[in-house]
Amino acid sequence: MDNPQEPKPKAKKTTLIAIIAVVVVVIVIGSVLALDPGLYTPKTTTNAATQKIFVYSGPGGQKNSEHLLGGDVIAAAQTNTNSSQNEAMYQFMAYMMSGSVQQQYLVHTGFIPVDNYNGSSSGQAVHSFYSSSNATISLTYYDDIAPSDSSFVQGVISQFEHAYPNIKVNYVNTVATSILSSVESHVHTTSAIVMSIDNLDVGALVYGHYLKNLNNTASKINPATTISSITNLTNYETKAFGGIFFLTERVNIPLVWINYSAMQKAGINTPPTTDAQLLQDAKTMYTYYKTGMVNFQGHGGASTATELYQWFVQAGGNPMVFNGTGDIQAMQFIYNLSKYFSPEYKTSYWATYKGLASNKYTMMDYQWPGSVNLTALGMQPYNASNTASNASATAIKQGVFLRTPVPWISEWQTLMDNAWTSLIVNNGNYSSIAHVLGTENAAMYNYLLTNYNYTVAQNYENGTYAPIVS
Repeated sequence: MDNPQEPKPKAKKTTLIAIIAVVVVVIVIGSVLALDPGLYTPKTTTNAATQKIFVYSGPGGQKNSEHLLGGDVIAAAQTNTNSSQNEAMYQFMAYMMSGSVQQQYLVHTGFIPVDNYNGSSSGQAVHSFYSSSNATISLTYYDDIAPSDSSFVQGVISQFEHAYPNIKVNYVNTVATSILSSVESHVHTTSAIVMSIDNLDVGALVYGHYLKNLNNTASKINPATTISSITNLTNYETKAFGGIFFLTERVNIPLVWINYSAMQKAGINTPPTTDAQLLQDAKTMYTYYKTGMVNFQGHGGASTATELYQWFVQAGGNPMVFNGTGDIQAMQFIYNLSKYFSPEYKTSYWATYKGLASNKYTMMDYQWPGSVNLTALGMQPYNASNTASNASATAIKQGVFLRTPVPWISEWQTLMDNAWTSLIVNNGNYSSIAHVLGTENAAMYNYLLTNYNYTVAQNYENGTYAPIVS
């Protein structure tokens, strides 16, 4: 299936600097937002140049503060390669995962390094898989990075080929679905294939047994200074899939953005760190501005489902099954927040952020840093250290998780959006939350039973397809 891609940060260098945009997630129920324009004239702020923006990892969640990872993973195709080809592929993967290359990604594309590399050479030697005396090997490297960043990747490949002149890399930058079909078509060949692919799209390859098991090489491919939460994520794959078939490579973490100036005008001086504080601040904003000021990616589709996934996990749930205790509690909280949602939520999705500058909303919940163009926003940073890079680095150390990369994620997204529409957009009853989520659970089970088999459906119902957490 063609799953929606997570936004890949454009080449902004580290000018992701000082993005302060308060993104709070509050959902607004249509009927509650039906304010009489004759009664209220919402207070707005329109001079973007005088507004300060604040960015951070967001409230801690009801049960945990772990954060959703977007971006790409790196893997090798399970083809009929020999040992020399395997070693050449692992050498290339180790180089692409090395601290120095990860740091280059941060500077040139905005992806957050998965390690603690600080620019020194200590401990940063790339593990040696392929000797310079070995025969020359050719491999194909499939990538799905934004076209604007592909020239940077080509530059990194040139560095690699200079360091390892007996390994030649054929670079192919394309869409994830094309990578899937290409890998599947080479399964019975001797082609050496490495890929960087969206973390959701890799699911079709994992469950189709198209990827090499990296159990014996993962620790050598990953940099020596890999952040513990990423190492834990890798190790958890063995539990989830019976092996390590991909490594987290290029990280993008959604953050909360706040119009700090507008928040202060309402009498709030500190961004909320808990869900309870978020709810209280949302009420305060509503009272001051006479309309909901918390925005949410709620226009429907994969964007909304992704947003909800983070909330469900932070409430201790498994969003894949819809109706666990934590899932229900998350939706109940969101339902209560929804009365303070900005009217903009119905059209907000990935890359929605410009309403911060005009204060159409004061808080923008969990927006991808790579989607936010600070120059276009025209706001001033809260301070020099309050940058998207720093906020992302903090989030990745607090704990992270990947959405279960199952091949039927698109159907799950559709059903999650159905629940959202029924409860939030169409102003369903609070008392019906458990029933609505239970209905979507049954729909997902029946879909798997019809399109896969009984075992897959039962595994789903038993919670096998859970988030991959650190």
